[in-house]
Amino acid sequence: MDTAAKSAPDYAGHSAAHTPGPWEYVPSNENHGPYVVNGWGAGDICDCYTMSRPSELAVCNGGTSKPIHFQHDEADANARLIAAAPELLDLLERASEADSPNEDIRTAWWEERAALIAKAEGRQL
Repeated sequence: MDTAAKSAPDYAGHSAAHTPGPWEYVPSNENHGPYVVNGWGAGDICDCYTMSRPSELAVCNGGTSKPIHFQHDEADANARLIAAAPELLDLLERASEADSPNEDIRTAWWEERAALIAKAEGRQL
């Protein structure tokens, strides 16, 4: 793991085996499909698209390979879901708090849950 990933804060104080979040969704355009990057400068988390000529450079880098556009809608949805993964995992790990007798904790958890589902689905609340 590189230095940037090691120094990034963990959610809820746990030590993650994956690259710590937050992760950011980068939408597709005419030169590339969607991908997910680490918000802490650790680089790409994953590319969520297929190129027309995977062994060649992309058009934006002087090559002839282009993203396959018929897959963009599904690929963008996959990238949004992957980008939300660290926060969704953190929320699930804190799910026991939702059973708290404290109404404020339950309400905050429920609102955060709704916001993360919207993020994963590419919606705004």
